[in-house]
Amino acid sequence: MPDSAFYLPRVAYLFSRFPVVSQTFCDTEMLGLEAAGFHLAVASFNPPPNSFRHERLGRLRAEVIYPPPKPVLEQVLKSPPDDPVWRAMETLAADHSARYGPQFHPSQRARLAWWFAGELRRRGIRHVHIHFANRATLTALYLKEAGITFSFTAHAQDFMIDLGSDDLLREMIRGAAFTVAVSDFSRNLLVRICPDAEDRIHRVYNGIDAPQFPQASPSPDGRFKIVSVGRLIDFKGFPVLLEAVAGLKARGIGFELVIVGEGPQRPLLEEKIGALGLEDSVRLAGVRSQEEIKRELATASVFALACLTDGKGAMDILPTVILEAMACRLPVVSTTLAGVPEMVAHGVTGLLAVPQDARGMEAHLAALALDPALRGRLGAEGYRRVREIFALDRTVGHLGRLMRPWLKEEEAVPLPEGDLLCLLDTGTPADALLEKELRHLSALPSVTVMATRQGMAPAGCEYLPDATVIESHWRSRPDLVARVEALRAELGSLEGDAFYEAARRAVYLAVQLSIRGWRRIHALRASGAVIAWMLHRLTRLPVGVVIEAGHSESRTVLRNVVGVFTWGSNSDVRLETPLLPDLLKLRSGPLPPPWRRLWKFRQKPQPPVSAVSVWESWLRMASEAPAEPSGEGTSAGSAG
Repeated sequence: MPDSAFYLPRVAYLFSRFPVVSQTFCDTEMLGLEAAGFHLAVASFNPPPNSFRHERLGRLRAEVIYPPPKPVLEQVLKSPPDDPVWRAMETLAADHSARYGPQFHPSQRARLAWWFAGELRRRGIRHVHIHFANRATLTALYLKEAGITFSFTAHAQDFMIDLGSDDLLREMIRGAAFTVAVSDFSRNLLVRICPDAEDRIHRVYNGIDAPQFPQASPSPDGRFKIVSVGRLIDFKGFPVLLEAVAGLKARGIGFELVIVGEGPQRPLLEEKIGALGLEDSVRLAGVRSQEEIKRELATASVFALACLTDGKGAMDILPTVILEAMACRLPVVSTTLAGVPEMVAHGVTGLLAVPQDARGMEAHLAALALDPALRGRLGAEGYRRVREIFALDRTVGHLGRLMRPWLKEEEAVPLPEGDLLCLLDTGTPADALLEKELRHLSALPSVTVMATRQGMAPAGCEYLPDATVIESHWRSRPDLVARVEALRAELGSLEGDAFYEAARRAVYLAVQLSIRGWRRIHALRASGAVIAWMLHRLTRLPVGVVIEAGHSESRTVLRNVVGVFTWGSNSDVRLETPLLPDLLKLRSGPLPPPWRRLWKFRQKPQPPVSAVSVWESWLRMASEAPAEPSGEGTSAGSAG
């Protein structure tokens, strides 16, 4: 868990969608920057396409920020703020619509930028970096109106095909603090498009942490195993690779080909495998995690990728998987396309064919199949080249030197002591007192109010992300899942659907605790009690709760959890809570007999108190309440 010396992130990575399984180079880069001392955040406009996550994302300390529900973003259109920054964004949106057309959705860019600008500035972030010249980089032009500078890494298909406008690309390059190209090939293309920014276009290779990859060793049975990795799309050239290995079979060379990846070309590849009679030799392995890919490479003899230019002109300029194979000391068979020769030196670290030359690929694979000594020599040279040119500390160091002038150290925001996470169920009926509480809490820098369900929440609240994100954390943390599932028997009558909904949110928030630095947890109303209780049991952090009289929660469940709460208020006279008096006086209407007489007898006279004064006393209690030592050795810090 961060201590008082920890500073909130000073640079954010901006994504259209995060995480994406194929963008491992982005994950590697961010992990490298964190290891170099940078404090990062991730801002993503959209949730991931599915719940799949590479294992190493668990090591990323950066907070991931997603936008609120669509109605929240659209509030700025219904009630435009009287703010010069918003007016500047609106003006830019109108200009972009006139010059580039509505297909770039300029109004949506402005809304996203307006919301994210507030979130980024609140976290002390004044610079963002983006991979790909896409709509995230376009949105960064709007963020610049809020005083947030940006830089971006251009790859290949993004600016060559997908963006579709050299004029817009020039505006991005000119507006950026600097632009990164991933190869000399792509840098030359960018300089030709925007020559006046040549001095701010830098080649920075995608780096790789070579020691994290296993050294490949031959199979004991002597089989020749070829591995290829990539999305099953045209420019990866998998049909050409299949024709090449069919040639190996015709030569009588035994082999196994494993293709790792998924995509729209799968039906075509399956058909081609059948037509070539390769069913016994080729395996389409589908999507695999980074660790699973390492295991495939560890038992391989050679790595092959038949890079080519597709019908739209798209291509792979610098495939990271080639570097990963070289880090495993594997020889590489690929093509002379784009930046591939910057990685693979022909005859030194691998063998290159002309794009779409299946016979050339076949000849190279055959030469390696018949000469183990050649495989070993090329693999060793490839590993040396990766360590000398593409080492992560080298590439990240270069990128860091470009970033540092744009990171304002004096604006770093210290993490407040005693951060409090307040849980708000947006399905809870609002009352005047709750509205006062939220106004008070949202104004405090050390308090985060988190809406635990999708739906409109008061201004100043944060929202849990899309269910896909929550599910990805659930699947990637079996240790926390096992512990929270073991709690179910203690809750009594909580139904399965309700339990797992709360449990998933609790696991997600437990992971966030170590990132955000929350040290105390409070359920603003009874509907948040179960999640708060689960978080306490997972992290041993102190918790509080407010139980209103008109709640709809199971009293059996509440009786089973309420004992862990060390501050709060209880207005439910049918629920015995000696430690939680009715400080907020949330009883609704007269008490029915015999509860009226019972409560009158037991209740001690209390002077009238305001929500603010009660909260001030609770915040003091929360800051003084020590976290309980965990008998299982798991704290909020280790939960993430």
